[in-house]
Parts: sequence; C-alpha cells; structure tokens
Amino acid sequence: MSEPTPVPHAADRAEAAARNRKERVLVFIVAFLGLLIVAGIAAVVLRIIYLSANPAANPTAPPGLQQGSVEIGPRTQLGAMDASQLALPEGATVKSLSLSGDRLAVHYEAGGKDAIAILDVASGAVLRRYDVVPGAPKP
Repeated sequence: MSEPTPVPHAADRAEAAARNRKERVLVFIVAFLGLLIVAGIAAVVLRIIYLSANPAANPTAPPGLQQGSVEIGPRTQLGAMDASQLALPEGATVKSLSLSGDRLAVHYEAGGKDAIAILDVASGAVLRRYDVVPGAPKP
C-alpha cells in the first residue's frame, strides 16, 4: 500500500501564501524600476535629439545671441559683450570653431588656402595665425 500524502497544516499554508505575496511584490518592484530606468534613458536621448535639432531652444544661450553669430571678448558689468572682431581676408569662410579654456581656434578658408587663427577669448586679441599646408613637415 501507499502511504497517505500528508495534509499541509494551516500554518504551512499561511506561510506559503505570505511567501508568494512577498515574491509578487518584489517582482512588481523590479519590473517598475526597470521601466523607470528605460523611461529615464529615453527621456535623456530624446532631449539630446531635441536640443541638437533646435539650437534656438537652448535655454543656456545668452539672450540676444543669434544663431551663427560669434561673440569674442569680456562681458561688462551689465552683461553686454565687448564688440571684438576677427579680421579675416576678403571672401573667407569659417569652417569650424574650437574652444579650449580661454583660447578659441578659428579654422577658415580664404582664397583656396586653409588657415587657423588662435584668439584669446578674454581680450579678443589674435595670439597667432597658422597656414595649413598639405604634406608632411620636412626634417
């Protein structure tokens, strides 16, 4: 004959029910936090895409700064910018700008030749100009 299966006691059934409830709560918490992480990453990526597509929507840009304009020089006490200018040859086209600390590098093309001007942002003074020539330097 076979042995009869033991009938679980009421305490064992209550303990199993409490364990199942705790497991369901933990699964819900883990799923919720996972969705929260995915939503946060999606929000950051969408904000980056939005700001890169709409530079005029950048809230950190100073008021009055037009898209495509470059201001060089110190600000006065009222926040107005000193009107420093970079003199480029006639017909020159700015190809890129690079800012590092208080130095601004302006890469431009004039007359079919490339050049780079290094400016001091604080004073607006041109520190140095470099002509960009093709080929390796000769020893």
